[in-house]
Amino acid sequence: MKRLIILITVFLIFAVTGVLHSTKMGLYQVVEVFICEQEVVLAEMIAKTSISRQELTTVSYCTCDGVDPSMKVYVKKNKCEPPKDMVYACICIGKTHY
Repeated sequence: MKRLIILITVFLIFAVTGVLHSTKMGLYQVVEVFICEQEVVLAEMIAKTSISRQELTTVSYCTCDGVDPSMKVYVKKNKCEPPKDMVYACICIGKTHY
C-alpha cells in the first residue's frame, strides 16, 4: 500500500511538472532567416540583431549553418557583396512578448 502511494505521488509530480513545462514551451517561437556574411559568428550576430524587435520581441538564441550560394535569393536582411558573400541559414528561438 505504501509503495502504491509513493508511485502515485511520483507519477503526479511528473505529470504536473510536464504540464507546466509544456505550457512554457508554447511561449517560444522559431524564425528562419538567410544572412550573407564572412563568418558564421558574424552571421549569428547579424541574425540575432535583425530579428530582434521585428519578428521576435526577444531573441534567446541563433544558430547558423552555411548553405549553397544559390540560396542568395532568399537573403532579405543584408546584401551579398564581397567579402560578405557567404550564405548562412540561421534559426533563431525567442519570444513574441516580454
